[in-house]
Formats: sequence, C-alpha cells, structure tokens
Amino acid sequence: MSEIVLPPIDRWWPYLDIDFKHEILANLDAPLSPKALAEVARLCDSIIEPGPATLSDREKEYIRTQIEVVD
Repeated sequence: MSEIVLPPIDRWWPYLDIDFKHEILANLDAPLSPKALAEVARLCDSIIEPGPATLSDREKEYIRTQIEVVD
C-alpha cells in the first residue's frame, strides 16, 4: 500500500476547523481520521485517495511552529 500524499500543509492547516486541529494535535503520529482527511481535501479543492494518511516529520514541525506562543 502506498502512502497517501497530502496537499501542502500551509494550504490547509491555517484554515482547518479547530476540532480537527485538536484531533490531530492529540496524536501527531496517528493517521488522520477520514473526516479530517475529507476536510483537508475540501479546503484544498482536491481529491485525496481514501486510506491512512499520516503527517511527515516536516508537516509535524510546521504544526508545532504554528502553535508556539509568540512573545
């Protein structure tokens, strides 16, 4: 089985519903839920093949930098 390729994270993470953000943040290593994956596809106006999709290390780092508190 091939790895699902997500659209670039900067195209969807900032616009993702807070409930999906919380779901993903609860375990950055877990596959995205089918509902979260569908929302990413909707936000990017793209088709994402169904199946397990996990975040790359680069995507996880992007998310971590987006949630850091800025002084």
